[in-house]
Amino acid sequence: MKKLLALAVAAIMILSLVACGSPEEVQPEEQVDYEIAMVTETGLIMNGGYSKVAWDTISSFGEKKGVSHKYYKAAEASEDAYRQVIDNAVAGGAKLVVADGYLFSQVVYEKQKEYPDVKFVLIDAAPMDEESGDVKVTKNTVEVTFASEQAGYLAGYAAVKDGMTNLGYLGDSKVPLAIDYGYGFLQGADKAAGEMGKTVNISYRYSNSKEDSEAVRTAAQQWYDGGIEVIFACGNKVELPVIEAAEMTDKKVIGYETDKSQMSDTVVTSAGKDISKALESVLDQYEDDKFPGGTTVEYNAGNDGVWLEMDNAKLTNFSKSDYNGIVKELKNGDITVKKYDSGDIASLGLTHVKVTEQ
Repeated sequence: MKKLLALAVAAIMILSLVACGSPEEVQPEEQVDYEIAMVTETGLIMNGGYSKVAWDTISSFGEKKGVSHKYYKAAEASEDAYRQVIDNAVAGGAKLVVADGYLFSQVVYEKQKEYPDVKFVLIDAAPMDEESGDVKVTKNTVEVTFASEQAGYLAGYAAVKDGMTNLGYLGDSKVPLAIDYGYGFLQGADKAAGEMGKTVNISYRYSNSKEDSEAVRTAAQQWYDGGIEVIFACGNKVELPVIEAAEMTDKKVIGYETDKSQMSDTVVTSAGKDISKALESVLDQYEDDKFPGGTTVEYNAGNDGVWLEMDNAKLTNFSKSDYNGIVKELKNGDITVKKYDSGDIASLGLTHVKVTEQ
């Protein structure tokens, strides 16, 4: 029986809170200063995404090593609010600040210079000045990146190999992270279609700042009603509404970043990233006084940093053997996946995929 989305999400939140507790519950009541701080966007941290994985990793590390830790959520979705949570974390004694995602790119770019004695970890984004485009990773900062384009590639390849020929890609917003996922998705679908002698249709769009959850859900439902079999939903803003639309239309969803199979029976697989392994490595180096400041650490298929969920997948024709084969090609360098900086969709050189941009 199909799970009810609301119940599933509620269960995830409750279990997460029981397992990890709030920061106040994890730490002694008399605790004042917190050595490791995680700063994240407004909203629920326990949403099943990589924010939760990152916090679980920090909590586990802190409890094991006896290091105090706390997370700080922004009061609203704005750069001023993101600046404020970092200021609050530093005022609260943070020696290491883990910033959660591309929304903190501009702010970490600024704060790494303002607080030279504080160490920063920026997950899946570069410290970048939005106006000039300047990227700078100072000696007190580590940039941890993931090959989102490879994760997207695996998702597109698997969907077509599983027999689907009408696909959709819906990104949270038109930022490098979402573009990489989308471009990879198109290229993976194109390779699979070529191998199978098929032509695949893909509807492709990014959400915008004016769209709320209802607007996203309506757009997804229109795609499904129009014949789209599966939508690759990339972003916290779009993932839940797409799942809701899939449940109403009995269609399929591909999740992103973490295994989302527990959220709904409509999720056939997820394009994941090993956030835990990446963050554990940096935390261990920090504890050993070997913090790799000034560097960018990339995780990709070659070091098992990105993957496609297969253990909980609901794919019919795409097997683990098929998956291992395409991953081997990525690891061996037989496949090069173009990223956001390659140009527009036309620059991808697709030959078996027809893309309709919306």
